[in-house]
Amino acid sequence: MTTNRYSKKHPFFRIFYPFILLLPLLGLISCSNLLPDCNVCSSPPLVDLNGKWELVRWNLPANQSGPIRLRNIPSNPEGPSIAMVFDPSQKILSGFSGCNQFSSKLTEDSKGAIVIGHIALTRKMCSESQRMEFERDLMNILTDYRSWKQQHHQLLLIARTGDVLLFERHSPSK
Repeated sequence: MTTNRYSKKHPFFRIFYPFILLLPLLGLISCSNLLPDCNVCSSPPLVDLNGKWELVRWNLPANQSGPIRLRNIPSNPEGPSIAMVFDPSQKILSGFSGCNQFSSKLTEDSKGAIVIGHIALTRKMCSESQRMEFERDLMNILTDYRSWKQQHHQLLLIARTGDVLLFERHSPSK
């Protein structure tokens, strides 16, 4: 019969050996908590976002089977589209969220990323409960998002929940 040479000389190793083997795993798990919690981690400069951006697509987080699911965006042929307007000179974000108008002051953090302040919202009641739910979810994402990504005339809003909202720059009608 062979014995571990450390167990006779050092009883410490015999007792704590299983825990020593788990240390690298615990180190990896704890690294995931090292990033500071921030309201926004990245965004393009505010001046690049100047103008109106219309919501054209809402990707829900992938489910267990993996495919991306789309959220239905309510449309109103007679009214305004769901959109937001960045005004860098006034540092204001405003827009229409499906039922109500909203606005917020914008600031930039030390790295130049956009931080949305408290969102003021009018208090109209929607005729459809689905529109109210949509608006509530949109406001939740605007108050707790992860990052913005801009490429030419498209703007992605990436939520902490895994939702990805695609906005396109609005071109005024001629």
